[in-house]
Amino acid sequence: MEKAKNKNVNAIKKIWNNPNFKSYSGIILVIIVVSLFMNFRSPNFMTYNNIMNILRQIAVYGILACGMAFTMMTGGIDLTVGSIAGVSGAVVARLMVENSVPLLLAMLAGILIGAALGLICGTTIAYTGIPPFIMTLGFQITLRGVCYLITEGKPIGNLPENLLFLGLESIAGIPVPIFFLAGTFVVVGIILSRTSFGRSVYAVGGNYQAAHHSGINAKRVIMFSYMISGICAALAGIILTARNASAQPTGGNTFETEAIAACAMGGVSFSGGTGAVPGIFFGALLMGIINNSMNLMYIDSYWQQVVKGLIIIGSVLYSIYNSKTK
Repeated sequence: MEKAKNKNVNAIKKIWNNPNFKSYSGIILVIIVVSLFMNFRSPNFMTYNNIMNILRQIAVYGILACGMAFTMMTGGIDLTVGSIAGVSGAVVARLMVENSVPLLLAMLAGILIGAALGLICGTTIAYTGIPPFIMTLGFQITLRGVCYLITEGKPIGNLPENLLFLGLESIAGIPVPIFFLAGTFVVVGIILSRTSFGRSVYAVGGNYQAAHHSGINAKRVIMFSYMISGICAALAGIILTARNASAQPTGGNTFETEAIAACAMGGVSFSGGTGAVPGIFFGALLMGIINNSMNLMYIDSYWQQVVKGLIIIGSVLYSIYNSKTK
């Protein structure tokens, strides 16, 4: 009995002293505390339907955050992800509703549009030297107008069943969007940890000049990082459209803040060079729990924006403090 107890204690100590666990112990603790508080505060929080709702929410945030992470790791930022999500979702909806285009072809068109828009941003940033914040902010406003033009200022409804399936249905009790999220995490994890491009992303974000002098094509890395961000935004937009059962003119509006907050809380540095998939997942999960909690407590949407803004500021301050203490 004593041996078994010591074995369990040693196992816990081994996990606690693991550097990877220590990196995420803070955010895991916050997730547990917030969940326990909400379980006490609202009897509906831990219900099956609410948990499924949270999972559907974090699928969109998580996929957006995966793309955002690439641009942040290179030392930039992408404010267009929400607008690209809106445009791609609207394109897919319009193609399927008005032109009867098959689902896979419509999705491919939407993702290619996202990739092209991301590539335009990345190429402009890499070869002109325009600050990423300015470029993506201007492009965000432009694409928001494009989204209104595509939808003609009104929702595109009556979506086909196979498109709605992507956002509203479940397989073996698991919401379909979670499968897309899991697939995205796996692909992004492989790219960042197992490919030369992934290592180049960290190198460019850590020290642009050193990466350039070591033979890395830093401009190409930046270009493709924004293209990946565009692809992730397009996929998230398609799922969001399916989840809402319509393509909205305001689809994806302010979702860039959710993605930035998820990345920041997950340990992706604004100065570039650091970040990993587990952190992005925990950041997206915490963001989904916070949003869901505020809705269950009937907090006004304006106050929700205040809270999200403070979360981003707090995450950045913690990131700065963390980098100085290392």
